[in-house]
Amino acid sequence: MDVTSTTSTGSTTSTSSSMTGLADQYDQFLTLLTTQLQNQDPLNPMDNNQMVDQLVNFASVEQQIKANDNLESLISLLNSSADAAAVSYIGKDVQVEGDITHFDGENDITFGYKPAKAAEELSIKIYNSSGELVREIPGQTSAQRHEVTWDGTDENGEVVDPGLYYFAVAAKDADDKTVKATPDITGHVTGTGFSDSGPVLKIGDAEYSLSEVMSVSNPA
Repeated sequence: MDVTSTTSTGSTTSTSSSMTGLADQYDQFLTLLTTQLQNQDPLNPMDNNQMVDQLVNFASVEQQIKANDNLESLISLLNSSADAAAVSYIGKDVQVEGDITHFDGENDITFGYKPAKAAEELSIKIYNSSGELVREIPGQTSAQRHEVTWDGTDENGEVVDPGLYYFAVAAKDADDKTVKATPDITGHVTGTGFSDSGPVLKIGDAEYSLSEVMSVSNPA
């Protein structure tokens, strides 16, 4: 998966917008209440119940503003913790759920897959970022996780260009029906970034969220 990096999270923006809206309501309410008190008829002042209701509403808006203040602080704290957690992955090898990885032109790539059930025939097809098939590798058919190591060469044995590559598992059962498979890749974390959903781990040019990490290990 290719994620476009940003420098802020959607949660913070959303909370700030809510906060601004509540502050505006608070100011408007205070202005209206003050104006109403200044211009009421001295011979027919506001009913006590009406005054109590308005004061309750006033206090309610004030409490919402304070709650949003606390929520914004909490989100900021959680984002900082997530950022720190992402940085700790740099230099590690991670197994992530997905089908896209980065080939650096030298090191082998490890793909993983797990068929939903045993297949009759199965192959792994590797495509470049333009969608062109560069290699097809026969795979194992049993209903368990398997790993395939790709040396970065095409069907002619030539080393392909560095860049993003993705793989697809083509599997069918004895009735010639498609068998689904859960893909994963193993790669070396070279850096971190940010997306609308939070911090991401960079494996070359490929990016994955922390929620997609399946396992972490020190490089061999």
